[in-house]
Amino acid sequence: MHGSWASLALLSQLVGLSLAADTDAWKPRNIYFALTDRVARSSGDTGGDACGDLSNYCGGTFQGLQSKLDYIAGMGFDAIWITPVVTNTDGGYHGYWAADLYSINSNYGTADDLKALVSAAHDKGIYVMVDVVANHVGPSAIADHRPEPLNQDSSYHSQCTIDYSNQNSVENCWISNLPDLNTQSSDIRSLYQEWVSWLVTEYNFDGVRIDTVKHVEKDYWPDFSAAAGVYTIGEVFDGDPNYVSGYGSLMSGLLNYPMYYPMNNFYQQTGSSQAMVDMYNQISSLFPDPTTLGSFLDNHDNPRWLNTKNDLSLLKNALAYVILARGIPIVYYGTEQAYAGGADPANREDLWRSGFNTNSEIYQAISRLSAARKSAGGLAGNDQTHLYVADTAYAWSRAGGTLVVLTTNSGLGSTGNHCFNTQVSNGSWNNTFGTGSYTSDGDGNVCISVSNGEPVVLLAA
Repeated sequence: MHGSWASLALLSQLVGLSLAADTDAWKPRNIYFALTDRVARSSGDTGGDACGDLSNYCGGTFQGLQSKLDYIAGMGFDAIWITPVVTNTDGGYHGYWAADLYSINSNYGTADDLKALVSAAHDKGIYVMVDVVANHVGPSAIADHRPEPLNQDSSYHSQCTIDYSNQNSVENCWISNLPDLNTQSSDIRSLYQEWVSWLVTEYNFDGVRIDTVKHVEKDYWPDFSAAAGVYTIGEVFDGDPNYVSGYGSLMSGLLNYPMYYPMNNFYQQTGSSQAMVDMYNQISSLFPDPTTLGSFLDNHDNPRWLNTKNDLSLLKNALAYVILARGIPIVYYGTEQAYAGGADPANREDLWRSGFNTNSEIYQAISRLSAARKSAGGLAGNDQTHLYVADTAYAWSRAGGTLVVLTTNSGLGSTGNHCFNTQVSNGSWNNTFGTGSYTSDGDGNVCISVSNGEPVVLLAA
């Protein structure tokens, strides 16, 4: 009898865990994406010289990351996504080259260090999402991989070069010459389901980010996602909403690559606000639940935003979209310090070179945007209304007009006056990003002035 009660107790713990971190619980969250190796080197790290070689380990640790939770929370983030934690083959500073699924990358610290990080985050009300890879393993001799049978050739597809015009090739050939798992094998499927379930439970993770989703056949993912038992968000690296939406029901959410391209085109002055709105509407019709998608403006696989367009006012407008438009915001570490690195690995700078400056312009901007998200109730709903689509501007509302956001793409130093209908008659709002207050007339019309090209974020007074 004792055994069955113990099982019941464990089951209720697991159910409690998954209920606490299910999709609905993630929708109002605000995610900071951190490369563990690049945030902080120790619990006493106050800054220092830049890492000399960004293509190898720079010395970031779990203890270092734990010591920066207040720095992260200070921008209003209540979730962090960390890069993969498992032991990697040599040189896998980023975590995506797994060597042993059941041991922790000692460059980052110990298993207990990782548990302490997650526990400390939870104490501060911060969710932790772990990154996982189920498509491939690290570049070393097959015999060196763990656990069994990952040390056997039969666990992998035959080596071939990906032809991206052929989906079968995308799924079965080797990305970047990395051994491609034979994911059609029931043994491999079971092994990875058991592992991801163990990983989430052992370290008390709240969510799972899944790498290289389009490189594995679709029917692999529902059982893998279910085994994780928490919110899962997948990377389908493609801008075509028709293609990406084909994965929309296979896991909890996806990174919103379809919106990444037109959004950045508009705020970087190479595209129109109408194209952005058209994509938004297309996503609305194609995806089962667009509120589960993760919004972002750059990451470790794409050049940093400022590398493409070096204008802090434009960056603030793009961040306003990411944090205050539909979807779950994801902000890449270092954005707050105006990092501008180019292609990988230049876009993976160490954070300590910044001295962890909480007074920097973009740190403060992110803090204000995050505060507006929270003040408007978390913005978990599918409630975005397009209010104003102009050549150099886009405005929308959320939460029934409680929040009205005006963004422009005129850039640093620009001024303007934009008049549009808020769909709220006799409304009253305060600009929480800048200064001043606004009221709409009886028909809902308002005129808003933009200074220095910065976004205007109106919260109901």
